[in-house]
Amino acid sequence: MEKRTLLTLSAAVLAAMAGSLTAAETTKPRRPNVIVVYCDDLGYGDLGCYGAKGYETPELDRMAEEGMRFTDFSTSSSVCTPSRAGVLTGRFAKRWGHSGGVYFPYSKDGMPASEVTIAEVLKPAGYQTALVGKWHLGHRPEFLPTSQGFDLFYGIPYSNDMWQAPETPLAENVVFNEGMGPEQYAEGSRKTKQVYQDKVPLMLGTEVIEWPVDQSQLTRRYTEKAQGFIRDHKDQPFFLYLAHSMPHVPLFASPRFKGTTERGLFGDVIAELDWSVGEILKTLKDLGIEKHTLVVFASDNGPWLTKKQAAGNAGPLRDGKFSDYEGGCRVPCIAWWPGKVPAGVVCDVHASTLDLLPTIAAMAGAKVPDDRVIDGLDIRSVLAGDFDDPPRRGYYLYRSANAIRVGDWKYLKRKNKTELFDLSNDVGERKNLIQQNPEVAEKLAKRLAELNEEMGDEEG
Repeated sequence: MEKRTLLTLSAAVLAAMAGSLTAAETTKPRRPNVIVVYCDDLGYGDLGCYGAKGYETPELDRMAEEGMRFTDFSTSSSVCTPSRAGVLTGRFAKRWGHSGGVYFPYSKDGMPASEVTIAEVLKPAGYQTALVGKWHLGHRPEFLPTSQGFDLFYGIPYSNDMWQAPETPLAENVVFNEGMGPEQYAEGSRKTKQVYQDKVPLMLGTEVIEWPVDQSQLTRRYTEKAQGFIRDHKDQPFFLYLAHSMPHVPLFASPRFKGTTERGLFGDVIAELDWSVGEILKTLKDLGIEKHTLVVFASDNGPWLTKKQAAGNAGPLRDGKFSDYEGGCRVPCIAWWPGKVPAGVVCDVHASTLDLLPTIAAMAGAKVPDDRVIDGLDIRSVLAGDFDDPPRRGYYLYRSANAIRVGDWKYLKRKNKTELFDLSNDVGERKNLIQQNPEVAEKLAKRLAELNEEMGDEEG
């Protein structure tokens, strides 16, 4: 199905998505619940509805059938930390001086408290907020989710291939696994990285409640915690950010899923993530709140291709994680909201994780910060099925600060090479058109320089 021939929506549906209330809703106003499910290193080609082979994703495929599947959805970076900052703040992380890398257990900094997250935008509107899963925006108390608008944080503070930061306080009833104890926990440092690598802490709030966490149980435990939060707040508006640790390496699947797919452990991990999404949607339906809840499923960046069999794939796209090519920053995305997001729609409008904050704020009647640049757009009309492209001035691909996209044109500047691609005809970025279109390249190079200067001025 093509985006512009799928359906004709009534003005009433469009008005509802734009925040207008029908007569029935007027008698019982309710702000929408929002759930963002964010996977780690899941590639564009890693779901059944995006062409995956060797395993099945029936729950996510059904979610796409009941909602909208995006084919041109970008993250704000091709690595974890700046991507996660972008999805929560609607801003490129370079605006607050981030260098483009990721935080480690020895890092002393994090996303500054001055940045405003979706959770902080929604709290004044009466929302309960939770982050279940991976954070990766700073593990010290002043940078944790509980300092950024989240009422609940249950998860790991950074990537699952890292280790412990001994300055993070232990809960009174902390559980130690694998024969570890307080002595080993206190030894964590950059020097002992190899000793305790892949042994990450599970946190509740600002304390470690388990170390090292049994990673084979993480997807299940995240899912159950998320379900509990939904049940506890079914009668009031809530925002749930469910940020899975998988399929980032090392890969872990619970015994129920391990060894169940042809693809091996990677396929088993995706099958369990698929199950998790199904459980979340089932919980919403069982509670009768599915028509009050927007669910968005996406990934933080493309697949970590150098991990080979342990990595996913980018489908028809070029390259993967760490790259400014589409395989690094174009990811699968599905939006689901029965009665509001039209079912069975394939959308090829260019949208982004940056769009979530302004869009969710508008849906909730919440205030978007007006003291800073918000890079995302309000795409409520797109979610309603109106595919007139939003007026982006240029999409800055933030990893190397050397790539920009304007419309279907994409410009990449390298040390010894510059490239220009027409994504409408070459999504795999195979044919460099810079010689044939020098005026387009010049225009995009100028816009890239402007954005670099603009964001550099905002640092600090």
